Amino acid sequence: MEPSEIDPCLYLKEGLAVLTYAYDCILISTSMQTIDELITSLEKGKKKFILTDEGDIDKFLGIEIQHFENGSFEISQPHLINRILQVLQLDKKNEWSTATKSRELPGTSILSKEPKGKPRKYEDRWNYRTAVSVGMLTHLQGNSRPDISVHVHQCARFSIDPKRVHETAIINIGRYLLRSRERGIVYNPDKTKGLECYVDADFAGGWQQADADSAENVMSRTGDMS
Repeated sequence: MEPSEIDPCLYLKEGLAVLTYAYDCILISTSMQTIDELITSLEKGKKKFILTDEGDIDKFLGIEIQHFENGSFEISQPHLINRILQVLQLDKKNEWSTATKSRELPGTSILSKEPKGKPRKYEDRWNYRTAVSVGMLTHLQGNSRPDISVHVHQCARFSIDPKRVHETAIINIGRYLLRSRERGIVYNPDKTKGLECYVDADFAGGWQQADADSAENVMSRTGDMS
């Protein structure tokens, strides 16, 4: 098997992919025979490995995977969301109580630095960076909750000097997650379409001019587009 050029923890050969993390592995193949042959070779090779078969994938590194009869599956991270809610000190009393009981995030305007804005109200209760920029919300949106990506990215831009408006935005994200903590992203493979890729090449398109140093001098926010 050859390691992937993109991720050295992913090993590939025709009809087989092996994802490794410390002592855990995920084996994915087009046939069970191929998987059985790999396991046999590891158990009986020169360097023998003691392996335990954990069965079908339903959990991996804190991510829960639910399979459906139609071939689709959902990945979610309810335990991580619970940790986020603990950091933000949110409970059921903080849920949105609208007539529709909407699970959707409210419309969010582009945040700015607010140099003269009100200071944080709950600064002594929870750490802004832990919750957002280098922390749990960023990890969550990158794995199983792309629905909060735009909102988290907005808040992460102000981790150096967050104001009350930024803190309020984080709390609103937490309230949304409180009502949807068991949900994640659903994958519904369609073999007739092959592999489709979408690229956001708008760069800085929608950033308001009030935050000029970000809006006017910006490179791609999602990687090297060259």
